[in-house]
Amino acid sequence: MGPVNSLIENNLMPAFVASMAVAVVALLLAGYLLIVFRRYRRDQKVVMGEGRERDLVAHARAVQESVDALSCDLKRMADQLERSERRLEDCLTFRSVVRYDAYHDLSGMQSTSVALIDAQFSGVIISSIQSRDHGRIYVKEVRHGESKEQLSPEEEQVLKEAMGLKKLKEKKTSKLVGEAGA
Repeated sequence: MGPVNSLIENNLMPAFVASMAVAVVALLLAGYLLIVFRRYRRDQKVVMGEGRERDLVAHARAVQESVDALSCDLKRMADQLERSERRLEDCLTFRSVVRYDAYHDLSGMQSTSVALIDAQFSGVIISSIQSRDHGRIYVKEVRHGESKEQLSPEEEQVLKEAMGLKKLKEKKTSKLVGEAGA
């Protein structure tokens, strides 16, 4: 055993230095991994929240259920919006009022025509014809911008204003005048 003991005794210092180097590298690696895992844990707390313990799969399932519920709510709200839009098309959303002197007497602008129509230009025209000694009220139905009954000029005017055609007609007329002058 003499030669083995002398080999160990002669190489004791390099073996000690090599083992210390391995230990230092292991400590540095452990410190680095500690920092990395702390960052991962901090990020995990941001994503999963504090509180009860749960794994990543359970968290992903909970997030997916929340997204599915939001998707269902969004679809339900889109359906409600569509139903509301259909109802609004049938509402009396356009209106106009014209005041005039129906009998051209001294009573002034006492007569009135009111157009109440929906998005399809269907609705009613209500005319109140007033004079000094009597008054009359007429109601005429309008379907798609047309009336079965004869409309007075004032009723035609109030219907066009409610449909927005008066402004369109004025714009077309000014374009035609501009083209004719060129």
